[in-house]
Amino acid sequence: MANDDPNAVTGDLARLRDWWANRRGDRERSIAWILDPADDDEARRAVDRAIDSGATLIALHIDGDDSASRAVIAFVANVPATDVVEQRPGTTDHAWMEAVAEVRDLLEPFRGVSPEDDGVDSAAHALPAPGIPAAKAHAAQAAITSAAQRETAIIFDGLAAHAGAALVSTADSRAQEWMLPATSSTDPAIREAQILLDIEPATHFGTNGGDATSLRAVLSLLDVVDPA
Repeated sequence: MANDDPNAVTGDLARLRDWWANRRGDRERSIAWILDPADDDEARRAVDRAIDSGATLIALHIDGDDSASRAVIAFVANVPATDVVEQRPGTTDHAWMEAVAEVRDLLEPFRGVSPEDDGVDSAAHALPAPGIPAAKAHAAQAAITSAAQRETAIIFDGLAAHAGAALVSTADSRAQEWMLPATSSTDPAIREAQILLDIEPATHFGTNGGDATSLRAVLSLLDVVDPA
């Protein structure tokens, strides 16, 4: 029987509506943007300030195509460097192999140690060793963890944000209840992170996560399913 309700939504819109409804409680939606925090301390402070000021939903985007974030995802997801580096149209084989080598070099000190081994509590403890500049990933990890600890929903996009989410998944599985990737992606590292997280993204735009456009679109869709 056809659904004649003009307000009925299905698919991604219905899932987004339900995800938000299950996390908002009786609170009004108030969105705070956090863009490109410099480090984990700044990320934590930004989240705390936002929530203290009344935010009930955090929109997190951390830009940049950095090898360290790809290395974080490869390590946590236990996949080879070749699986997290895309050979985009126009990229020569030599340039792609150099990019893969950069990620592989970052992974080299840790490839013999699994995040589940007794000597390593999590990938989050293994990766910030000297020589691995994963500041963006750890800023994202701090933002997501801080939001979850305060039971505040967070929607995120971007390579580094996905690397941070991957790290969160190794340290606090309960935090996954509060986080949501904005969209599916053509970036292989982001895809690997989403497979690891096992959280269906809010939408399926298939972007590369390079800017905050998809995240803005998701928030616009939230206006449709949950009008203020």
